[in-house]
Amino acid sequence: EVQEVGLKLAAKRDAKLIKAEERITDGILFYKFDFAINDGTHQLLQLCVNKGKVWSLDANTTEKRWSKREEMYNNILGSFLPKLAA
Repeated sequence: EVQEVGLKLAAKRDAKLIKAEERITDGILFYKFDFAINDGTHQLLQLCVNKGKVWSLDANTTEKRWSKREEMYNNILGSFLPKLAA
């Protein structure tokens, strides 16, 4: 389950899991995690597997700036689709 994976990732980052989501876009399963890291960093992490490759995309900012950047970072992660040449 995506929540369970998120909690394990949070523990490795010394972070609190804020949210864990999954979605399917163009037949690709994406997992997105939202972490509040104990050093004052806020991180969005997205993982997916496509054509046998693991893809990872993350966006980080300070907690102080998170409210101003949250929408932009979510849009960036939401627009990512892994592509490999045929």
